[in-house]
Amino acid sequence: MKKAKRTVKSKAQLLMELSSKKSGGLRISACWIVKNEQKNLPRSMMSVKDHVDEMIVVDTGSTDETIKIAENFGAKVFNLAWDDDFSAPRNHALEQATGNWIVFLDADEYFDEDNAVNLRPAIGLTIEQKMTAMLINLVNIDADDNNKVIDSTYLCRIFKKVEGIHYVGRIHEELRLKDGKPLTKTIIVPGDVLTIKHTGYSMTVNREKAQRNLNMLLRELETTGEPERIYGYLAQCYNGIDDYENAERYARLDIGGGRKASTFASSSHRILIKILSSADVDRLDERLEEAERAVEEFPALPEFRAELAECLAAKGEYARAVVEMQKAIRNFKSYRGMEPMIFDRGMADFAVDRIKQWSEKQQVGGHC
Repeated sequence: MKKAKRTVKSKAQLLMELSSKKSGGLRISACWIVKNEQKNLPRSMMSVKDHVDEMIVVDTGSTDETIKIAENFGAKVFNLAWDDDFSAPRNHALEQATGNWIVFLDADEYFDEDNAVNLRPAIGLTIEQKMTAMLINLVNIDADDNNKVIDSTYLCRIFKKVEGIHYVGRIHEELRLKDGKPLTKTIIVPGDVLTIKHTGYSMTVNREKAQRNLNMLLRELETTGEPERIYGYLAQCYNGIDDYENAERYARLDIGGGRKASTFASSSHRILIKILSSADVDRLDERLEEAERAVEEFPALPEFRAELAECLAAKGEYARAVVEMQKAIRNFKSYRGMEPMIFDRGMADFAVDRIKQWSEKQQVGGHC
């Protein structure tokens, strides 16, 4: 998906603009694909049930109470045999949906209750601005650690049901138009207007999910005409199962191979930096080179500035290290990008300490 047009305003401005408007003709279908999701599905469906016109569930082989739960919420339930392909049931759901706008959620995703009420007005404004897809703030939280925020990004979860729109890819599937091209008329919705919480990367499920995803990606790699689409995902999976040799291999392929991901594109840089910084042998020069490349591609992300500062300090270049770490702190305070930021308040405090340490070393060096 190409870069979105930033046109949605703040929550207060949005609601003020829409207070006197009606979204006539708007019919919203909320869709899910599920299998044994009795634990997660109720919260997801509850978050949208009062704000959509119908709910579509495609079940791929549940043996628990998932289907019964969906039916109790009034959803239309369809069955489709699972074939290691997430796009197939997603496309089946689109075929069944009668709405002219789609809200597609995973069972472990749900809207913040404080802003779910903005769903219909936000779509209405998107229609008025002649856009056909919405990038929504998705926050990954660890349900095993008091819902601690892991990171956040923007993903397409709401879009107009135009003729021929469909998903491609066995996993990490992407929306494409009838001609196979990615969606372009997209709008970014601020997090204070709509936010989705996602619990699917909690620690208890991470390794199991990585292995499952890896198997599917390797199958796709054998047949796809767009291998560059999945290099980054392969790097993530291998990193998740501690196969760092293959993680490094695919991270480098992703970075240098014309990747197409519009979000999480920074992931391969993070993986490569992690591997280079924890290597048994000295790979400082490679680490520095990678940090410089990450900063060049993502100059606003504070963690890459901080990594570059650490590399420079390790080489004794304290003056440059201080400058880069100061930039990291400034970026942390001002960052508003789509890529997830993992630099937090604790890291910012640590960065201040590092600047003090390096400044003192500069002074000592100057007196020698």
